[in-house]
Amino acid sequence: MAKGSANQTRSVPNKHLHARIAYLHQAATHLALQAPAVTHTDPSNLQQRGLPLLLTAQLQAVSQKAQIRLSHDMKRSICEACSTPLIPGTTSETRIENKSRAEKKPCADVLVIQCRNCHAEKRFPIGAQRQKRKAERRLASVAVDPKGAKKQVSEVEMVGV
Repeated sequence: MAKGSANQTRSVPNKHLHARIAYLHQAATHLALQAPAVTHTDPSNLQQRGLPLLLTAQLQAVSQKAQIRLSHDMKRSICEACSTPLIPGTTSETRIENKSRAEKKPCADVLVIQCRNCHAEKRFPIGAQRQKRKAERRLASVAVDPKGAKKQVSEVEMVGV
């Protein structure tokens, strides 16, 4: 008889590390909200932000050591350069840029999050749809017939395959 039953659900490995990462993120965000807002002209305010920076740096160290991937939301809320928790209006500025000619292309919109502490920018495309994976693009555009010649195949034909 096997040690484990087949119908038992598997638990998350390193559950305590996931809980620690979540706690560090919540604590850093809470402490960053309690401190006064960072301004561009007052660099002495950085001294008051020491603990949230330390907590987010520790959060990143724990996730790297345990090889745990951070969620997209958590990754986007931490400055890569100085480990400041990015909170819109408090520790970061958020704007939308469109550098296309005359800002006509809606697919060229880019969300820019700028850290008020170190002035580093994070850029995320908004309007553009993600490109399909390379294998899916190949299947959708080119199919090989038995003679070895390539022919164009529409997506309607691929659905039937």
